[in-house]
Amino acid sequence: MTRPAYYNENDPYLCGWLRNLIAADLIPPGDVDDRDIRSVCADDLRGYGQCHFFAGIGGFAYACRLAGWPDDEPIWTGGFPCQPFSVAGRQRAQADDRHLWPELRRLIASARPALFVGENVAGLIPLGLDGVLSDLEAEGYASRAVVVPAGAVNAPHRRDRVWIVGKRLADAAATERRARCTAGHDGDWQNAERTEADHRPAESGEAGLADGHGERSGEARRLCGRATQWLAGSSEGGLEHAARERRREGRPEPAVRKWVDPTVTGAGGLGHADDAGSQGRVERWQRTGEWDAWQTSQTLAGRRVPESGIRLLADGISARIPKLRAAGNAIVPQVAAEILRALRH
Repeated sequence: MTRPAYYNENDPYLCGWLRNLIAADLIPPGDVDDRDIRSVCADDLRGYGQCHFFAGIGGFAYACRLAGWPDDEPIWTGGFPCQPFSVAGRQRAQADDRHLWPELRRLIASARPALFVGENVAGLIPLGLDGVLSDLEAEGYASRAVVVPAGAVNAPHRRDRVWIVGKRLADAAATERRARCTAGHDGDWQNAERTEADHRPAESGEAGLADGHGERSGEARRLCGRATQWLAGSSEGGLEHAARERRREGRPEPAVRKWVDPTVTGAGGLGHADDAGSQGRVERWQRTGEWDAWQTSQTLAGRRVPESGIRLLADGISARIPKLRAAGNAIVPQVAAEILRALRH
């Protein structure tokens, strides 16, 4: 029997959106739980395959479909709230009452899923990424993080996001031993099961990835955390440097890019409000994954900068504000799908 999916989202508007997507068979069938995650316990999740927390408009669930992930194959996902780390806010990090990673960690520690994939804004890197990876490692997960922008899948915008993967080491070891059993190299299945406990990572001390206080060993930091973090300073590659580049501070205008008149048809700008060109480019990207402006645009700090192709005006769209909020908090499923495909190989 196929196990249903579990969706946790406390915004009523988004819960309705999720139920509509399930009814349209665009995401795996399952149950939508509209409670605050702080009210959810591990026992509530028994019997489910996929579990998507902070589900939003079902981006991770849709990404699973794109990646060919079976609907009932276990996986946990969670794009936990980015407001504590976003440059659009005060970046109060753990002092922000919207910081809900500890609640997601609580459920992971209790239910111990085999695989977890998370997502957040790049501002998490200097303000909390190391703590998230340490938490996962303290629970016996091998963890890794990587920054992948939306432009990596040819989306017409940058949207840097940090993607976090945690894989339970006990499950990885058991899978390897089962394969060896099948090949006849490691005794019978019962012996493999009895020795599984011996292969589990230590929960404290030097043998583990993290000690009882969540402090990571030097090797764990090297493999799992430090290499993924961006520098916080103002040098090339640092966060302050990137912010100055976005504001074009200290750069002569010709070095930034050659701007075009946005009112000129065919110039790559927005064009007239009634011009269907921009909508056509968006539809072509959705259909083919190709964005024309990538091939002709100049670069800023070595990064691709597309010509504008998305209209700024929105007239006659019902529920425009909640839709905008929902889309702004959503992931780019095509990026998540690439990560999920890699995890299946």
